Amino acid sequence: MVSEFERVRAMLAQALAEARSRGASRITELHLVLYDSSPETEANLRQTVRELSLNTLAEHAQVILHPAPSRFICWNCCGLRFESDDPEAVCPNCGHKGFLVPPDITFALEHVEAG
Repeated sequence: MVSEFERVRAMLAQALAEARSRGASRITELHLVLYDSSPETEANLRQTVRELSLNTLAEHAQVILHPAPSRFICWNCCGLRFESDDPEAVCPNCGHKGFLVPPDITFALEHVEAG
């Protein structure tokens, strides 16, 4: 099973690649969607980002968390990922029932601000 540390490392690699592709000299903000808004999860996420971003373009980036409802994915035909408060959420693209993304996925990168 992938640890939270490895998920943050992968997210940070994605953010850094995005910043480099824009020719940015640094990342000023990391915008993350947070699916588990517990104070412990938030604190651990911020600390891990801080540790892993040392000596990178994201070293002093502000971590901005956006709480979100549950996240679903459509495995029927389209693979769309979507958010919903409804536990029986249906895909807005094809109308089939979505499957809840596992609860150990606590966050996702929304976008980066770079300068």
